[in-house]
Amino acid sequence: MPDPAETADVEAMPFEQALTALEGLIERVESGETSLEDALRDYAAGTALIQRCRDVLDTAETRMAELVIDAGGPARVAEGDA
Repeated sequence: MPDPAETADVEAMPFEQALTALEGLIERVESGETSLEDALRDYAAGTALIQRCRDVLDTAETRMAELVIDAGGPARVAEGDA
């Protein structure tokens, strides 16, 4: 199980950093050069990173859906989000 402090760090990571960390974990596990214990730890960390990436993407998708294109005008954020 991931350390709660590490989980808090993951929850604050920018998307790009979380994705890069996840890619590093995948490469390490796929190399086959890690112990079973390390692979399990990496798997747990990876699930937290995947969740962080999903959360950031969901937030971005919601923001994009809130953009309103006025006829002939620039895009704006729906009221209440400015």
